Amino acid sequence: MNKIIIFFFLFFLSSIDLFAQIDEGIKKADQLYQGYEYIKARDIYLKVAKRGYVSGYLYKKLGDSYFKTAEYREAVKWYEKLFKLGEDPEPEYYFRYAQSLKASGRRKEGDKYLQKYYSLVDDKFRANNIRRKSYILYDNDIPLEYSSYKIDSLSINTKFSDFAPVILKNKLIFASAGYHPVGYKKKWQNGQPYFDLYEATINAPDDVTGVHPLSGNINTEFHESSATFTPDGKTMYFSRNSFKAGKDNKNLSKLKIYRAEKINGEWKTVEELPFNSENFTYTHPALSPDGKRLYFSSDMPGSFGSSDIWYVEIYEDNSYSYPQNLGPKVNTTERENFPFISDDNKLYFASDGQLGYGGLDIFVVDLDENGMVGDILNLGKPINSPQDDFSFTIDTKKNYGYFASSRNNAQMRDNIYVFYKSNEIKKGDEKDLFSKMQDTIKVGIPKKERIVKGKDLGKLLELKPIYFEYGSYEIGPRAAIELEKVIAVLRKYPYLKLEIRSHTDSRSSAAFNMKLSQKRADATRQYIIDSGIDPSRISAKGYGETQLVNRCKDGVKCTEMEHRQNRRSEFIIIDDKN
Repeated sequence: MNKIIIFFFLFFLSSIDLFAQIDEGIKKADQLYQGYEYIKARDIYLKVAKRGYVSGYLYKKLGDSYFKTAEYREAVKWYEKLFKLGEDPEPEYYFRYAQSLKASGRRKEGDKYLQKYYSLVDDKFRANNIRRKSYILYDNDIPLEYSSYKIDSLSINTKFSDFAPVILKNKLIFASAGYHPVGYKKKWQNGQPYFDLYEATINAPDDVTGVHPLSGNINTEFHESSATFTPDGKTMYFSRNSFKAGKDNKNLSKLKIYRAEKINGEWKTVEELPFNSENFTYTHPALSPDGKRLYFSSDMPGSFGSSDIWYVEIYEDNSYSYPQNLGPKVNTTERENFPFISDDNKLYFASDGQLGYGGLDIFVVDLDENGMVGDILNLGKPINSPQDDFSFTIDTKKNYGYFASSRNNAQMRDNIYVFYKSNEIKKGDEKDLFSKMQDTIKVGIPKKERIVKGKDLGKLLELKPIYFEYGSYEIGPRAAIELEKVIAVLRKYPYLKLEIRSHTDSRSSAAFNMKLSQKRADATRQYIIDSGIDPSRISAKGYGETQLVNRCKDGVKCTEMEHRQNRRSEFIIIDDKN
């Protein structure tokens, strides 16, 4: 009996010791995680997990550590374990799991968790705004005019990460970990060399050659990336690691924004911007076209999530205003970064909090004279992919540009891609296709074309039909894309009034179909009203199966596609005072 007691006593002591080690390990990992050293933190979390420790908190941290480094397939494994525990995690984990699933090619599963996320988000307006403005875009959802643009990987890409391209006259400035001299061995926590800034000559959009480091005292032994330039090309803002890190490089991930001047062809007089802090990250600077406002990404206090887009005003004496958050329309609980402002005053940025294909997607939003934002649009395929897509830049006059992506790369390393007008575009196509894609933000009826009462606005806009799934009245992602165009026209023509007419196929009873069509009409109307359109301008009527567009009446055998043609909504102009 005494031996048994001794055995259990020793077992109890060893268990206490084991749990103490686990607790200590998690605390150490948490410290690293809070310092953005996700890979070092992950190594400790993994050791704890290998000991058989089961914890929702541990699985969250492991999933997050992979999510933050864009290793989505690994993130899925740990989020999956988290949800199998049967616990009730915070709403953001439904979102991160959904994004990771989609980035891993498991789209339908991802959508299921997105719907759950919607049901859990308390701020209904924000949830609707995210759902309405940042579509879940799939193959062939919309015929984006980017299909007439060619996208290629640049020949200057290396086996390491290359990203943050920016066009400066005939030069491409970018960050890379792959151009260090032979014998260079210094690496950071993910095994890659540190990033430096380089320039190359743009001979043609897809022909970039002659890579060499930026001149002067820009590059150091640690990270430099994300450059932006004043209109005259004489001042540069860029990201760099803080040099106040200790020997253990504890704060090496804290990035700051610096300013440099070009003197006699050399980048010199490097100085740190005054609003930087040792405790937070400031990175990815981007100047407005007039050089008077600096946008950047930061996790500073006042951020909505992991990182937000902020801006400061630049005064004539080179002083700066207090940083201002761009607001919850752009920023989410996740990551918003890599802003870029085009010459036509559009803000491009990357986000994994707005809805898209998975991972980081590139979005665009109009800025007005005061810098306020309009409606957000996902650039869609082929610019965006299930992997990370970010650091977009464009020459709006020559209609070509660059972006970075981890697509087509087994190691998820980032490469720079070019998009430019393909020679396959038909002669006589005078309208610039890229501009046409951008105009979907504010698409309207041509000025010379009168809006005729009784006409179907959908036909005037050449909309794809607003189809519904069988038995459903939910507005899906494809329908949402077309509805945004209707909404844009209603904003442009404030006196325009519409009647939404919704229809069903002939399956189910006539009474059921009449009720279903009314629900579809009401759902479509509500979607438009939620965008801010006056309810008095929109009426809705269901017609059931009374107005079929084909032969598929009761008793006629038809294909699913033929039935689908009848499950539609129309937008009939009932008043026009333009």
